[in-house]
Formats: sequence, C-alpha cells, structure tokens
Amino acid sequence: MSTNALTKNVEFWHWYPEVLVRDLTPEQLRWQPEQHDSTIVFALWHAYRACDELIHGLVMRRPSVFASEEWAARLPVEKTGVTPFGNGLSREEIAAIELPVDDLCAYAKAVGAHIISYMESMSDDEAAEEVLLPFFSQAYPGFDRMSRADTIGTFAIGHVCEHLGEVQFIRGMMGLKGAPL
Repeated sequence: MSTNALTKNVEFWHWYPEVLVRDLTPEQLRWQPEQHDSTIVFALWHAYRACDELIHGLVMRRPSVFASEEWAARLPVEKTGVTPFGNGLSREEIAAIELPVDDLCAYAKAVGAHIISYMESMSDDEAAEEVLLPFFSQAYPGFDRMSRADTIGTFAIGHVCEHLGEVQFIRGMMGLKGAPL
C-alpha cells in the first residue's frame, strides 16, 4: 500500500509533542485551567495511549507498545478510568498524574514508529479491510466502521491532533505561545 502521506503525518504528529513541551516546567505540565480538567501531561498521555491501544488492538490485532515494551514502568498511572487511556477520570485523578515528559515523548515516538512499520507492510487489501468501532456509534453516528487505513488516520493523526490542539490551548491559557509558528 502506498502510505507516504499517512506515514509522514504519523511521524510528524508523534514527534511534535517535543516542540510543545520543551520549554515547560513540571508545574506548567500539570497546570489545570479553572474550567478545564485536563493538563498537558494528561492530554499527551491520553492521546498516545488511546492511539496505541486502539490501533494495536483493533487494526493490528496485537499487544500495544505500552504492554509489549513494558512502558508501564516508565509511565505509571495508578488510576486509568474506564479505559486504559484515561476516559472517565475526575479532575482530581487527572491532577494526580505526574509523568516524566521525556519518557512521554519517547513513548509517542515509539507508538508512531510501530504504526509506520505496520503501514509499510500492509497490502492494499489489508488496508481496505473493515474495522468495527461500536464504541463510536453513539458519539459519532455513521462512523462505527472504517477501513484499517482510515482507522489509523482517525486515531494516529486525527485523535492525536485533537489533543495536541488541547495542549496548545492550555499553553495559551498560561499566557504562552501555542505553536512555534
């Protein structure tokens, strides 16, 4: 399968957190706006954990990078909510998450590298195979099934970018520039 555009996007968006966090203090990484529960650390951890679990589990049908490369020791989160990637956590539970940002960025890159390797090995027929996404049906009617390639694009690019935008929003709330441009 020709995946150049997808692989370049996955590579970029799984590297980009380094740019967003390189000038932040530990306090800034864990700061929560008054009317918003998330922190920068949580938004990044959630984005890449969800990407990892969903793509490895639903598309690749193999264990996540988190499990297979023992990332739990480097990125320990005691309470993960109703999913392994933080859905349903309270403001207080999100505030309790403190992770080394260098490890978080390394994890994002590792997830991206695994996805790129998988995409480069996929045939056109495999890329077109349908993936069922029943958890999407209520929130996103009509998107309860996608091809493998579309599922990768949705979670490794779309969902990740959604949360990278959240990181930029939080930076802005702290009076910092969001994106470097």
